[in-house]
Amino acid sequence: MKQFHLRKTPPSSSIDYKIEYESALNEQQLSAVISPAKRLLLLAGAGTGKTKTLIYKVSRLIESGVPPEQIALLTFTRRAAKEMMERATQLLDERCQYVQGGTFHSFCTQILRKYSNHIGYNNEFSIIDSADSVDLIQHVRSTLNIDHRSQRFPAKRSLAKLFTLHKNKQLDMRVLLQEYYPQFLVHEKEVIRLFKTYESYKTKHHIMDFDDLLFNTEKLFIEHPGILERVSSTCQYVLVDEFQDTNKIQASLCEYFSSYHQNLIVVGDDAQSIYAFRGSDYENILRFPEEQPNTELIKLEENYRSSPEILEVANAVLEQSAILFKKKLFTNRESSDLPALIKTIDDKEEAEFISQLVLHLREHQISLGEVAILFRNARDSFTLELALQSKDIPFKKFGGQKFTEAAHIKDVLAHIRILSNPDDTVAWQRVLMLIEGVGPKTAEDLFLWIQEVQRKKEGASSKDSTHWFSDSEWMNKNYFNGLNKLGLCLMNASKCTPWHDSIPLIVDYYLPICKDLYDDASKREEDLASLLQIAKTYQDIPSFLTDLVLEPITDTVTDTLASNEEEAPLTLSTIHSAKGLEWKHVLIMQCLDGSIPSTFSIDNEESLDEELRLLYVATTRAKEMLYFTYPRTSFRPREGDYLTKASRFLDPITDKLEPWELIHDTNEPNLNEGKKPPLLE
Repeated sequence: MKQFHLRKTPPSSSIDYKIEYESALNEQQLSAVISPAKRLLLLAGAGTGKTKTLIYKVSRLIESGVPPEQIALLTFTRRAAKEMMERATQLLDERCQYVQGGTFHSFCTQILRKYSNHIGYNNEFSIIDSADSVDLIQHVRSTLNIDHRSQRFPAKRSLAKLFTLHKNKQLDMRVLLQEYYPQFLVHEKEVIRLFKTYESYKTKHHIMDFDDLLFNTEKLFIEHPGILERVSSTCQYVLVDEFQDTNKIQASLCEYFSSYHQNLIVVGDDAQSIYAFRGSDYENILRFPEEQPNTELIKLEENYRSSPEILEVANAVLEQSAILFKKKLFTNRESSDLPALIKTIDDKEEAEFISQLVLHLREHQISLGEVAILFRNARDSFTLELALQSKDIPFKKFGGQKFTEAAHIKDVLAHIRILSNPDDTVAWQRVLMLIEGVGPKTAEDLFLWIQEVQRKKEGASSKDSTHWFSDSEWMNKNYFNGLNKLGLCLMNASKCTPWHDSIPLIVDYYLPICKDLYDDASKREEDLASLLQIAKTYQDIPSFLTDLVLEPITDTVTDTLASNEEEAPLTLSTIHSAKGLEWKHVLIMQCLDGSIPSTFSIDNEESLDEELRLLYVATTRAKEMLYFTYPRTSFRPREGDYLTKASRFLDPITDKLEPWELIHDTNEPNLNEGKKPPLLE
């Protein structure tokens, strides 16, 4: 066989770069942007300009001649990807808009929409959210007739947690039962049988949950190497943001995506890995340099967000970990006050202090929107919420119900899902149970009857909704009128062009049902109008449904009070929800052993270290001032009042904090008259 040797073309040194990289970036950032390494780990501490560096890296690749459509940028939220590409476009030009990617789940969905027929799914498969997944597990469980009268069987939500951890952590089911639910080890065989039945049920009915989007993509690549090569050949460079939050399957997918060109750039901070409960594995980022000896490691350590005093605390928190990469944040920002340590008598005084401090800051030109109160658990803020309400301080609490989790939205979306995938049993179950008198068992029987009718209709397409119901077919007279109305609605909706014209028809059918179900139907009607506006921006039903599931909208009219005030409200947030955000003043409340760290993590070294990382994330949200508060006594329903213990993480950093003493003013002022609240002497 003859051989022809291709010479490697040396990179051109005469590229006329439009962007002045040397003047725009610090030394560490520039090294990352111009690095020629095929495998690069960019270890970016909090507030060190990670996003900026990624944007410049993308721009540099494009300016160097890499086609933008062959750059894949993977993030954990579509909003983050969109923001990066908008900033890159402003920095360079319109070419940046052609960079492919988004979230892992959305990127995998794009691939599966093209190739899922190779693994037994149709390309219009339905995607169910976590709530629907729980309901489907319960439905499958009911079909197996598992006897659990003598011994308690895991609840449906516990089963859902087990199943997702089994797939994301790739651990044996017995190991997971021992760790999370040892009391259910006796049911190991039944749990495994239920899991296998759940998996086969989804395949049969062309349904995927969040985990399936990742695992079915890997399955596709393993079983069809030609498809893997086709996909990976279009990814000349793969860039992964927040790599510390990836789970095992996501880390494997990064290798698959980059398998053809071998260019893989991962960015993250091991110190901000706080999602183990979702299956994320911080060891992915720790192992990355070890797995490939030619990996280049670059650290970003200059912080542009926080004052030196806040960074001293953040570094001292990190020094308590024996697991993480060694790094030390520094800044050239001006000094500020030492972070504060406030010990209160009880939960009530802690809430009173925080609410009065917020008013005090506001009087000193620190707006409510520039202040955040962070806590480990959502329940930690209940007493504070009452104090804020008593003082008419508007606040927004993060971690509430999402738009697509609201019952009325899920009801309408279920109808739309049927138009896209008539085999979607979860959607049918929800839609049929809206008919008066129809319960879970009847809904299942009706769905089987509908399928039988479809099979009998010779020459009828499975998508031809005119044959879903028929006057000539026998059915229970109690449901006849309801089924006919539903059938007419779906038949007319399926004929709509453009597709989103189907939504007003579905809403018209649904509103009388909504008014019977909910006292606040008028507010819910506003949400349904918003749904139509969102739908108009989509070309087809699958893309609309996919985005709503993978990137759910946060607010609904029913859980967000409209405000005419120009000022943004105060932020209350769990630390997990605050990751990636920043405020001028940040208060971390309930800094107690048993809260942070959580009681459940104290006896486990890895879990305890994650709790430490959680505190690090909280401290690095602050730009100008940081406060730690905790009560000396608290209350438990069964035990009554008890003495608390400050978080063990505070002991090594107390020399970097300034204790505050609370002075009670005996002549309490009327805050409504605009006087300063009692604060400190």
